[in-house]
Amino acid sequence: MNAQKENASLNWISHILFVGSVCAAVLLAVGLLVMWVRGGRLEPVVHVIRPSLPVLFSSLVKGDPVAILNLGILAMMLTPFLRVVVALVSFLWEKDYRYAAVAAGVGVILLFTIVPSFF
Repeated sequence: MNAQKENASLNWISHILFVGSVCAAVLLAVGLLVMWVRGGRLEPVVHVIRPSLPVLFSSLVKGDPVAILNLGILAMMLTPFLRVVVALVSFLWEKDYRYAAVAAGVGVILLFTIVPSFF
């Protein structure tokens, strides 16, 4: 494997993990802050614990703090999935089909955990 290709894929993976983690942390902090500013009421949590994506986005438009928290959780869940997708593309680019197959399998497993949570 070419060292330059390896460094490029590692840089992409590290950037995705960093940006995903920061986005999730910011969304969670903003959601908690909005909830605290509005008086800390937790009644809406009951009906938005497992929202569908349309419900989540319509609640975000209304400024619902629980929806912001759920978006942060979704960002936390998508971060490792995007890391696996970048690894899969990197392995395919390097023509390393064995590791690409493993990455595809891990990606499918991650999809089976993410999709039922929000659909």
